[in-house]
Amino acid sequence: MVIVLPTICPRCGQRTEDWFVYCKYCGLPLKQELEKPKKPVTIRVEVEEPEKPIVTRKVKETPKTEKKEAKLEVEKPVEVEKIPDDVKRNLIGRGKTYLIENRLRKLNRDYETLKTRQLVGEITEEELEKRSEPLWQEINDIKKTLGEMGATEQLEVEVLLAEKETQVERKKKLEELLIKGEIRETIYQKLVSEYDAKLKQAEKKLKEGVHQMEKWLVSLKAEKQELLDQQEMLMAKMKIGDLPVKEYETQKKELETKIKDNELACQFLEGVIERFRVTED
Repeated sequence: MVIVLPTICPRCGQRTEDWFVYCKYCGLPLKQELEKPKKPVTIRVEVEEPEKPIVTRKVKETPKTEKKEAKLEVEKPVEVEKIPDDVKRNLIGRGKTYLIENRLRKLNRDYETLKTRQLVGEITEEELEKRSEPLWQEINDIKKTLGEMGATEQLEVEVLLAEKETQVERKKKLEELLIKGEIRETIYQKLVSEYDAKLKQAEKKLKEGVHQMEKWLVSLKAEKQELLDQQEMLMAKMKIGDLPVKEYETQKKELETKIKDNELACQFLEGVIERFRVTED
């Protein structure tokens, strides 16, 4: 490619011949200046984009629903079964001796266990007498205490529960004898069937009796709360001068006695119900 030099010197502006390598006026090398690459010129053209038409959409209006005011439902008070006075007195009486009787039952079971161990040859007769002596001494002391306290008779449900506990314990011992190989499977099955038949006869009455006890327990707990409320009201009346101190002390003692009797009855019912649940597990 042949480069044609300009006829005007870019430095001094004088006209030169096109074949001159240098300007004859200022000596600028004309050929080298022309060989320098020119910076590219970029032309920025701004094109206005046409405006887009605005599209409007119709929004469907959701129908307004009328807010209904929520009505507060007032819970109906739970009806509590009232315990007859004679039953309540019996429950209180059973509560006074129940813990002592529990200890008596445990001592009797311990003696029966020792006797069984002697019969199967695990301990000698002399060892049985030696170990059972303190048990019998405590058993006799408890029986004497219960006699002095005037212990009330057991409820029917207690008798049935004690029978069930006995049969369950016998079945456990039979299983131990079977595992040790001291009895055959056929003998084990016959005895278990016999004990299960006895349990089945009393099971329905026992469950009905325990269910009734659960109702009594609910009633007693509600009654205890009422007694505690009365106790608090008495104190408030005494402090604001609406009740004389002497009268307050008298009524307070009466309430404390009722609360204590209530707790004894509750303790008795809770103990029997818990014993029943253990036999069901």
